[in-house]
Amino acid sequence: MNLSIRHFKAFLSVVHTRSFTRAAEQLHISQPGLSLMMQDMEGQLACRLFERTTRSVHLTAAGQRLVPVAQHVVDEVETIAPVLSQLSEERRRTLRVGATPIFSASVMPHVYMKLRVTQPTLDLHVFDLPKPEVERRVRSGELDCGLGIFPRHVPEVSRRPLFEFDFLYMECRTAPLRLKAPGRPRRIRWDDLPDVPFVDLHPTSELQQLIDKRKTASKRLRPEGGIRMNNLESLIGMAAAGVGPTIIPSFAAPVGPDVPVVTALLTDPVLSLGFHLITKRGREQPAVLEAFTGALLEVIAERGERTYGPPGT
Repeated sequence: MNLSIRHFKAFLSVVHTRSFTRAAEQLHISQPGLSLMMQDMEGQLACRLFERTTRSVHLTAAGQRLVPVAQHVVDEVETIAPVLSQLSEERRRTLRVGATPIFSASVMPHVYMKLRVTQPTLDLHVFDLPKPEVERRVRSGELDCGLGIFPRHVPEVSRRPLFEFDFLYMECRTAPLRLKAPGRPRRIRWDDLPDVPFVDLHPTSELQQLIDKRKTASKRLRPEGGIRMNNLESLIGMAAAGVGPTIIPSFAAPVGPDVPVVTALLTDPVLSLGFHLITKRGREQPAVLEAFTGALLEVIAERGERTYGPPGT
């Protein structure tokens, strides 16, 4: 059976007007079209609903039984329609984003403030989570999108490259290798890394594995006695306190004149890695996702200028 709300509304219009002609005018359809619709309804219900003569239209017993049911269906749909429309509008203007804690702390506040100006009706919810949890919640539909380093294919997820980031050497401002280069971005070669204990992530980290591979290629093996931490935030805190130097992705670098650390771009080679936005494959995305992505890329560009200096320097 394939009865629609249009069938029920047309049926009730005929009941109330007692005329196919007046009902067709009320519904803004042709009389033959209305007649065909009622014939289709009677065929699906396997019963006659009206007795028609040249002068009048009367309900059959089956038609009389159908009136309260049809009225209930129409009333329920008309009651719920604005509620569903409001929910749909809220869905279009709401965005739930998952990101790792370091990205949530260093980048997302600036994205949030930018969107306050450019998209004041956007309802942005940011969830700071470990990367595996970001993946899980995107797959389950709890998050509209996730942000992070996803170098491998993730099942049930679409992956969109957003930007590439570099790696920075970081140490306390009072450390001996502090590089003074006013007006120019600081740089240091992998081969020139100091032969001291670094503050590193644990070896299971994909980032740390990439860093250790590059250190090994440069014959700068990590000295024993270095500190291993779980999070990038901890690396930055340890370096700032003077515990030891560290290597971090450029998007995590503290920026501003008062930060207690100094950074230098690692070169020869410059090691770049992709940063991605992931969404659940096949799922319709909120209309505001593109506005969010645009604001995010603007913030990343602004941070890059503050980290490396203006383009061309």
